[in-house]
Amino acid sequence: MQSQRSIATNVAFNLAGQVAPAVAAMLALPFLLHGLGAERQGVLSLAWVAVGGLALLDFGLGRSLTLEVSRRLATGAAHDVPSLVLSTLVLLSVVGVGVSVALLVFRATVIASLSTPLPLLDEVRWALVGVAVAIPFMIVAAGLRGVLEAYGRFDLTNAVRVPLGVLTYVGPAMVLPFTSSVAAAVAALALARMAGTAALFVLVWRQIRQSGSWSPSRRHLQNIVAAGWWINIAVMAGAALAYADRFVLGSLLSLSDVAFYSTPQELIGRLTVVPVALSSVLLPALGRAGVRDPGDVVRLFSHGMTYTFAILFPIAAVGAAFSPEWLQLWLGTTFSAQSAHATQWLLLSVVLQSLAITPLNLLQAVGRARVTAWLQIVQVPIFIIGLWVAVPRFGIDGAAFVWAARMLLDVTALTVVCRRHVAGLGSVTTRWMFAAPATAVWFVMVVAAPSLAVRAGLLAAALLTFAALLPRLIGAEDLASWRLFLSSRLQLLVR
Repeated sequence: MQSQRSIATNVAFNLAGQVAPAVAAMLALPFLLHGLGAERQGVLSLAWVAVGGLALLDFGLGRSLTLEVSRRLATGAAHDVPSLVLSTLVLLSVVGVGVSVALLVFRATVIASLSTPLPLLDEVRWALVGVAVAIPFMIVAAGLRGVLEAYGRFDLTNAVRVPLGVLTYVGPAMVLPFTSSVAAAVAALALARMAGTAALFVLVWRQIRQSGSWSPSRRHLQNIVAAGWWINIAVMAGAALAYADRFVLGSLLSLSDVAFYSTPQELIGRLTVVPVALSSVLLPALGRAGVRDPGDVVRLFSHGMTYTFAILFPIAAVGAAFSPEWLQLWLGTTFSAQSAHATQWLLLSVVLQSLAITPLNLLQAVGRARVTAWLQIVQVPIFIIGLWVAVPRFGIDGAAFVWAARMLLDVTALTVVCRRHVAGLGSVTTRWMFAAPATAVWFVMVVAAPSLAVRAGLLAAALLTFAALLPRLIGAEDLASWRLFLSSRLQLLVR
């Protein structure tokens, strides 16, 4: 098993790679909103979603590559890695180009599905071209990043992620002095993605160039495709679930409503820096643990759930309790009035979504990707129907509520399935099957609170309870390990 120090160091690298874009988003979004206006900002937010969401349509190959490289390294078969990587990257490139061509072919259909004002039609058309250009680079980058993570080179992946994440928000803002066209903003986004992919390719080539043969192998590719099939289905269903809310809002309401919903969602989504940083470290570790010592799987699962909740819940709770106040300071009175309740539901969603990542990773690492795929598939019609019912009646508040309810269902189902399929998880899963609904109940009370004083009281009670339960969640053994780890780091700093 990876040592406590190794996991902590890699998570620290990942947190740095996630925090920098979050800060950039917080600083750039007000300028983008002012420079582009609400409607163009809504288009840009959809472009962010499209670049991120369509990049997930890699047929599970990127994630499968991470697990396969991890297993090869664990079993001493590193000589297979270059052939494995080359074969997969070729296929990823073909897939990426295919997705881009499909988007361009159906560009008119996409535009017609949105409530696009006539003066913005040309800008939206060219913005879609920019998205299409970026997609192949995003899909290939997922595979390249996975290779470096399988080798534990989170320092290298984040050396690229930090500037790329910052440019995702700062790049579009940099064109504002020259033009307010959303097409130009999306072009800046696409250029940043292309540069990031080129940098990752160079780093991967340097990492594995002397490991073995670079000849493409059909056998290796078959292994990757077979392992990635169910991962792909889960990812595609997950992408539909992750991004359907904005597109339903764009169809049923207006682009301004999309902006009221998506602008705080962009910032809140950055809270997933914790589970994303942790899960990318734990995924290859779980893959190795399944080969070497299945007993470590339980410990890694417990770490993932506990540390995600311990770091994320206090932040989300404070954000929900003071949602109208910080929204007013950040984006103004109009946004605060329109988005406060939706923001509170979105904060609950991000806590539950973050907790769901660890059981999802575990099931895929132990060969149960098929189960995760079916769980995601079942949720798609439920979620879409919920949005179509709630959005016309309750607007963006209804969309945010449905999102939160869906995430509670997701984390509960994944935890139950983990309990059934992975030995030794009984007591750990019981704890979280209680904690997730209890967290949801607290957020419901905050949304219903009639005043700031009541919200502050609920927050104080939640934080006191959290502080009392945290040592039990972490456990005496882990607390001692962290004290030793932090003490050694402090001694190094003093020296």
